[in-house]
Amino acid sequence: MKSVFNLLCVAFVFGFFAAAPATAQNIRTERVSFAAGSSGSVVQNRISGDQIVDYVLNAGGGQRMVIDMSTNNPSAYFNLIPSGSPSAIHVGSTAGLHYDGILPSSGDWVIRVYLMRNAARRGESANYTLSVHIGGAAASRPTSDFADAQAGGPDYWQVTGTQTLNIRSGPSTDYAVTGRAAYGQVFRNLGCRGGGSGRWCHIETANGLQAGWVAGRYLRESGAPIAPGAPQPGYAPPESAAMGPDFWEVYRVPPGDMLNIRGGPSTRYSIVARAPNGERLRNLGCQGHGDARWCHVQTPDGRHDGWASGAYLREGGAPPSGGSASINIPSGSPIAPDLRYRPTGEIEAAWSSGCTVLYNPAGRRINAGASCSQAQLIASDLWVARTHR
Repeated sequence: MKSVFNLLCVAFVFGFFAAAPATAQNIRTERVSFAAGSSGSVVQNRISGDQIVDYVLNAGGGQRMVIDMSTNNPSAYFNLIPSGSPSAIHVGSTAGLHYDGILPSSGDWVIRVYLMRNAARRGESANYTLSVHIGGAAASRPTSDFADAQAGGPDYWQVTGTQTLNIRSGPSTDYAVTGRAAYGQVFRNLGCRGGGSGRWCHIETANGLQAGWVAGRYLRESGAPIAPGAPQPGYAPPESAAMGPDFWEVYRVPPGDMLNIRGGPSTRYSIVARAPNGERLRNLGCQGHGDARWCHVQTPDGRHDGWASGAYLREGGAPPSGGSASINIPSGSPIAPDLRYRPTGEIEAAWSSGCTVLYNPAGRRINAGASCSQAQLIASDLWVARTHR
């Protein structure tokens, strides 16, 4: 019995280290700086075996940092670590190759690029591109330390017990509200911390366009979304009515403007997309009456969904076969581009600086404006790849 216990201990220890980053004995440090007038930088490099690269840059507490990484090796990741701290606030192997968050403290921050231990021991290599952007300072944030998120729990959560749930930039009510979720909305689980009524969970929408922290007591386990934006089993907000036409047509929007599509059924919710007059949207059900009516709508291809004011919708026929939606997806940030989906299926990444980058319906870059920097081109590539699913 004792020998079996010893074997189990050996197996556990081996499994733990097989999933850990490569040894820290081969670390190269590089200081990252931004070009004058730029808010970001792009690094392209290669690591092999147990090599680790620490990219160090200085940022202020309360600033927004956005990091995207693309690589040809699925065992390559990055962690984000406060300089001198053993605890990462983003662990790539569990949280993925995208980070978008408010920094809790000022000073040097380390973006550590590495291969997982099993890949490092096989001598594998990884080519990678790292895009780093830092936005303007936000309101002051608490300087309390961040613990690593707990990766356990279901793959998806569903909002329950409240009609409106605040999404915050950090795991407490001290952090700013960055969005709101509606009852029944389904989110991907990125990990929780704390326990009981003090539990906070890091969540993300299925299309990856919105992420943040919510109080865990308003979440229950859920299955994966049936289709992008489709209502889930048990999703039945009060007064919901699935009656009405199969498709709505956007109308009465003032010239030069677009209809806001929001994350929930009121103007309190953040804008997740915009649609022009004449756009056809699938009807997923409405609630309320008259000008106070809000309708859950979805693009015909199922790629985008949200809530729109019923005052700007009228019955419409099915869209032409093979037609694509003409939808705008705002990034809500000066350090990421807005996306414009053309009726042809092409995608335009538009930066506030005037830079535009055009992509074909498959998400491959076609051309770019002369004013675009290399950092904006690569950041656009990564943003389109992340959102175009």
